[in-house]
Amino acid sequence: MRNKISLLVSVFILFGICNGWAATATGDSQNEAPIKITSSISAVIKQFTRKIPPPKLARKETIAANIDIHFPELSCQTGVSVTVNAINNAIQSKLLKILDGKHPETVEQLIETFGSDYEKSTKATPEMPGAWLLKFSATVSYHDEDLFCLKILQSVFTGGAHPASNLTYLVFSIKTGELYSLTDLIHKNSPAKLTKVAENHFRQIRNMKPEETYKQAGYWFENDQFSLNRNFLISKDGMSFCFNQCEIAPYSKGIIEFIVPWSDLKTIVSPKGPGGKFLKE
Repeated sequence: MRNKISLLVSVFILFGICNGWAATATGDSQNEAPIKITSSISAVIKQFTRKIPPPKLARKETIAANIDIHFPELSCQTGVSVTVNAINNAIQSKLLKILDGKHPETVEQLIETFGSDYEKSTKATPEMPGAWLLKFSATVSYHDEDLFCLKILQSVFTGGAHPASNLTYLVFSIKTGELYSLTDLIHKNSPAKLTKVAENHFRQIRNMKPEETYKQAGYWFENDQFSLNRNFLISKDGMSFCFNQCEIAPYSKGIIEFIVPWSDLKTIVSPKGPGGKFLKE
């Protein structure tokens, strides 16, 4: 068994060397026990980790590149499932688009591309510190017999002042694989009401004074008027919203998340929509 493992590691290192770089460690794995999503659908957490050392001629101070990818992969006990395929494809599509201008078709190609670019950059600009990072973390935040909700954190650093990070919320129907939009949850005449209720919670969690304008507080809302994006999530506690770095405020303010409880959404959320059942709790 030990010889087989050694052989696999050697093959991977040789593969990396042939492509111009060698990963010092591999961590491809999945959780041993599948996570039960519904009576027929389960998920395993796929994980890919790499530490890519600097090229041989790089400065001693040059820092290695790191890759950390993990995401749920769904499967269905009853065979082929349109729902499972739709959700898995959505996650894969998001992951494979993480590098601007690159079009890998597999996770392995993504890793190879990132490692190759790191090596080329380190050789071309040896004065740079290295420390490249590729992180993709897809976490199941909530699921039941109707819903499957994900939080996807992406972070890429290839030089510069700071990483480019982004947090995306995705709400799927676990019955059809459909990706829900905000309009699927609320009454047709409710967008303005939702914005007003969400604004109250936003100002509260950001510790804004009643008379303080958004411009005074350092936010970039158009015409200094609060507005919601469509980056939302569902949980038993309510509807969450997320503004990413540099979306409505300077990078230093970070990713901004806040939640509106269901108790404040009773006249806004449609009882017939995917959030309707939470109004009864």
